[in-house]
Amino acid sequence: MTRRSVWTSVLAVALVAGGTAVAAGPEDAVLAAQDKRIALTVAADVAGLGAMMTDDLSWTHSNANVESKAQFLEAIRSGKYKYKSMTFEERKVRLHGDTAIVSGTCRVQVTTDGREIDIKLRFTELYVKQQGAWKQAMWQSTRVPDPAP
Repeated sequence: MTRRSVWTSVLAVALVAGGTAVAAGPEDAVLAAQDKRIALTVAADVAGLGAMMTDDLSWTHSNANVESKAQFLEAIRSGKYKYKSMTFEERKVRLHGDTAIVSGTCRVQVTTDGREIDIKLRFTELYVKQQGAWKQAMWQSTRVPDPAP
């Protein structure tokens, strides 16, 4: 191994260890889109959020209530839903061409109709690539029961 290749290897390891990705793959792009969607949701940026969703979006809440894109965005705009945070505990991305499935668990803090809710969810989210951008097409969540005492 030449001195130059040793230094190149050391630099690559240092960049990865420091949290800086050398080259992002498609899975990273999907997770970045999801992170952006969460930030827009917490900020109640309805215009930005709507631009990240397909027109036929289906949002299934953990209580089995299903909303269209228009219904979900109106609930955020009106203040019916005030998302405070969504923190992922685990996430997995599966790619199928221009379609990505993100699944895992998260903790959500939201005010709904004036009620404070802090729940753990198991979720599945569908993204599709349209005009070069990952857009959310579906959200499905199930409440994870609290551990037994």
